[in-house]
Amino acid sequence: MSCGRSKTCAFCVVLSAILTCCLDRPLHAAAPSAEQIQKLHAADAALTKAELLYKENKMRDAAASFTQAQDALVEVAAAPEMAQRMQPLKKRLIGLHDMMELDGAKVPAVAAALTSAAPDTSSTSTKPSTTKPDRPLVVAKTPITKPLVNPLKKPVGFAGSVSFIRDVAPILVAKCGKCHVDKNSGMFSMASYTAMMRGAKNLSVVMAGDGKGSRIYEVIEQGDMPRGGGKVESAELMTLTKWIDQGAKFDGKDPTQGLKDLVGPGVTTNMMPEEKLEVMNATGRESVRFSRDIAPVLVENCVECHGAANNPGGALRLDTFNGLLVGGNSGLIVLPGKAATSLLLRKIKGTAGDRMPKGKAALSADVIAKFEKWIAEGAHFDGPDPKASVEMIAEMYKAEHSTHEELSADRLARSKRLWRLAIPDDPGQLKETKNFAIIGNVSPATLDEVATLAEQQAVAVARRFKAPDDKPLVKGRMTLFVCRQHFDYSEFGKMAETRELPPNAQGHFRYNIIDAYGCIVPPAPGTTDYSLTALVTQQVAGLYVASLGRSPAWFAEGVGAVTAFSMDKTDGRLRGWEAAIPGIISSTPKSEVFLNHGLATEVNDCLSMGFAKSLMGNANRFQQLLNAIKQGDDFESSFRRIYRLPPAELAAAWAARTG
Repeated sequence: MSCGRSKTCAFCVVLSAILTCCLDRPLHAAAPSAEQIQKLHAADAALTKAELLYKENKMRDAAASFTQAQDALVEVAAAPEMAQRMQPLKKRLIGLHDMMELDGAKVPAVAAALTSAAPDTSSTSTKPSTTKPDRPLVVAKTPITKPLVNPLKKPVGFAGSVSFIRDVAPILVAKCGKCHVDKNSGMFSMASYTAMMRGAKNLSVVMAGDGKGSRIYEVIEQGDMPRGGGKVESAELMTLTKWIDQGAKFDGKDPTQGLKDLVGPGVTTNMMPEEKLEVMNATGRESVRFSRDIAPVLVENCVECHGAANNPGGALRLDTFNGLLVGGNSGLIVLPGKAATSLLLRKIKGTAGDRMPKGKAALSADVIAKFEKWIAEGAHFDGPDPKASVEMIAEMYKAEHSTHEELSADRLARSKRLWRLAIPDDPGQLKETKNFAIIGNVSPATLDEVATLAEQQAVAVARRFKAPDDKPLVKGRMTLFVCRQHFDYSEFGKMAETRELPPNAQGHFRYNIIDAYGCIVPPAPGTTDYSLTALVTQQVAGLYVASLGRSPAWFAEGVGAVTAFSMDKTDGRLRGWEAAIPGIISSTPKSEVFLNHGLATEVNDCLSMGFAKSLMGNANRFQQLLNAIKQGDDFESSFRRIYRLPPAELAAAWAARTG
């Protein structure tokens, strides 16, 4: 650097030295090469994908993308000219690694080449840390500093002595045995005296000579232990404390002998009979609803630590309703009708040890009151499936009770996230119409063509199925993802839906109230294998039928294919499906298993199309079935009433005629 006056200008020499030091690289370092920049962009794309996958709780895929990002960064880490450009990515990568590791995910260690040069921002950053605070151990906080009392020396002849075998062991087996005698919950075992005095992770639970200073006293006195509904009475706690004060001595022959053997068969390890809760469906008279009032709170505050990660806290899963009922290492946390004694309520109130949610603000009094009322009313379930994620249940309730405009905005935001997740290195283009949001990485002309065609087919579908003119075809609009090539379509399946799409597929749709989208690959110019008209119509008609109410997947898929084929009889793909039906039936015993998606995807689609065509042959009955679905009637019973047979029997009869 020079001001132009002199090569030895003092100001320039000092300034050059300062800049060189601050930048930690030569001032005249070589510019990054095109290949280096490309690798940096690849790392950015992979890291973005990993971050999105982590937020979607897809830990295995997130770890794979993390590895790709790290490998790309390591390749350019040694180049001085890349040092400053890499810092933001390195910081993001290390932050993501720490978050995933805290969530129990199996994520590779951060490469030494990246950590050695990581900047120290502890003294300059004003932003609060986004990483989770370290979770304190559930067991002892004081390292073992004293040698254990000689376990073989039996205390003799002092007044008021407390016997471990006679007085203490029965309490431990009865009140703590379920989690710490039978199991090793919290990495702390009371299976024997020796195991108990060992503590956990070199931290003591029992401090001989200091009863009230021992961790075991602290967690019992605070009400944090025992969990699952049991309680250590004050007299029992006094006995335990006195035993510790007297030296926590063992008065038997073998300190390694199991506590249950010492106590004998008279005391069980269960604090109460083992309970298994069954899902009780809501009656509609409840003042608090799980889907509306409880599930969103669990999503916001609990599933981060108690979700589908490899090691949820306390082995407690709160990301599904079933997990909530099962409980964790502490036993049941919800006792329907018994709010005051339910561990869940005690934890969020802070009356049973550490208040939950840990590391976050306490729940408001209004929210806690809803949990209390929900449990008191029986902890009923009002969602579609107790095995579904609580996030899905909460979003479905919100979608069902949103306006068309609100749901359109939510779906558009979600669709953008899905596209970014599937194809992070290509933002694509967006075109919005009355009934659709079209997102794709095709040319603007192709995007316009798809948008125009989709609106035309929306009108045709509405007319064909007698949809009301004064309402949108599908509440919340539909999204059409338009992929330039089959590779992008396959990536959408892997990243957005975590599944492998059939290699011959050119389009599919998904509807679950939250999502209402189709994903297609338009035919290349000159292609005669399939037509854009049929492909778009199939998604539009299928989505419309799926949106009417709860009907099986084969029904919407079959009706969508039949409708598309009626719009374009020249479509080679659907003509091939129709022609293949007799051969599939003749070679497939019990071909009606397609009703439960029991066959390969394309085979299933062929039979769904053929069976739906036979149902639609009687227009009056078919319209009756659609009307019943619109009214919220059960599909199976409505089908049986209208067609005089259940779907499986009618499908078998159709197959016998067709094969």
